[in-house]
Amino acid sequence: MGTAKANIAALNWGLPFGEPNTIDPPNTGYYSSSLVSSALCDNLLRLNADYSITDGVASLRKPDSRTLTLSIRKGVKFWDGSQVTPADVVWSLEHARQGLTGFLFRNVDTIKASGPSEVTVRLTKPDSLLPKELASFAGAVQQKSFGEKAGKALGSPAKGLMCTGPYELKQWKPGSSIELEKNQHYWDPAFAAKAGHVSLKFLSDSTALTQALLSGEIDGAYEVPAALVPALSKATTGAVTFGAPSQLYLALSPTRAGGPLGSPELRKAFYMTIDRKALAKSVYHGAANYTALNVDVWNNPTTSAEAKAVWRKAYDSFRSERSEWGSKAALSQARSLAKKAGYQGQPITLAVLAGDATMNQAAVLMQASAKEAGFNVAIRPLDPAAYADAAANPAAREKLDLYLNVSFNVAPDALEATETFLPGTYFNFIGYKNQTVISLVERARATSDSTQQAKLLTEAQSIYEKNYGFQGLVQLSEISFLKKGLGGATASFAYMNQPSLARIGSSK
Repeated sequence: MGTAKANIAALNWGLPFGEPNTIDPPNTGYYSSSLVSSALCDNLLRLNADYSITDGVASLRKPDSRTLTLSIRKGVKFWDGSQVTPADVVWSLEHARQGLTGFLFRNVDTIKASGPSEVTVRLTKPDSLLPKELASFAGAVQQKSFGEKAGKALGSPAKGLMCTGPYELKQWKPGSSIELEKNQHYWDPAFAAKAGHVSLKFLSDSTALTQALLSGEIDGAYEVPAALVPALSKATTGAVTFGAPSQLYLALSPTRAGGPLGSPELRKAFYMTIDRKALAKSVYHGAANYTALNVDVWNNPTTSAEAKAVWRKAYDSFRSERSEWGSKAALSQARSLAKKAGYQGQPITLAVLAGDATMNQAAVLMQASAKEAGFNVAIRPLDPAAYADAAANPAAREKLDLYLNVSFNVAPDALEATETFLPGTYFNFIGYKNQTVISLVERARATSDSTQQAKLLTEAQSIYEKNYGFQGLVQLSEISFLKKGLGGATASFAYMNQPSLARIGSSK
């Protein structure tokens, strides 16, 4: 969104997904929390706006297929002035190994300091995904001594954290805002903070967000709900941007193995009621999607033409099967299938983010079409904290049946997306487990041949999709808003894993 030519005193930024549940990087797999932590904590490698990966706090070498060597950049310091050491990097990676990002480290044998400015990661088998994820919040660097002292309170309003990023955490006011101050001694000139102070406001209510952007009360926001685009397109205070590349998509997840959608047949019947094309056209300004995978994880510049052809053939088959779902004929078939599978009108609870007008529109549209097939859907709005908790805590999902969210992938790599096929991973809420699928995904992760990888993963997908678990519905652009007179904001979805707030300043 243009360039920033000069510094500014302060930046007021909106968080449409509300208050973070934590800012501890490897546990921040959520929009608000990841945006904040990326302004505070640098990753070992840098994810750029075009999804290329370059050196960050460290540079990476691969002496052999089972070894990753990280050389720590000289002069990188924590906010308290202490130098980043191999011990800090080892602790940070081990900490990530124990967090929500733990599944990314499953092929790691050991993580050890191997020199005064070097860390070596030994793998049990080759892993083509992990190196890319070191440019995500899974590779964030924190101070070991601070993290150990904070314990389980690390990343909370009470304890905060200690990192190397372009901003320091000044204050977290629960229920109100998070305040950041410029790190005057930041090591990377390209991401040195343009704004001296950043105030992050929790604005999950779409009406409040619209008013704040239109009035100029806040300077901008990422993840602007699509429902706000018509109003914001007429704004005189700033402009809406549809950014790319994007790893965003509307997704629907069954939340438990039992309940009214406790079998593949029942889940298929429900999915057959969803008109994805209508969702894309009337709600999301996007394109319909017909598989569990975000299409952009394989349809991107990092995928070879040969591999793309494999993915395209598989995708077109699913699209052919599902493109008429939501039609009158499909609704009739869904009603029959659901009845045969034992559905008798039990309430189906669909969780959405309270205050998000776009998500509510999508839920209402799905509720109405499902009703025509005999499904009894109750929409349950959850406040931001409860909504985030439902994604991470099984106990918080006990009375829910479906979870609607704007999902994402960090790396433009289908391997990351297919993690939803495996047990114990994020959004595999129903505990899907298939040994053939597990074997195929593991073999794909161990090869560097993208065409062979595509063949293995599409074979796994052909099995997984028949379970009708986690599903992508609509592909989305990164919708953001920036106030007039400002520039430098990252337009692509890569904003979430780089210190993107630091680049925003005056365009004059």
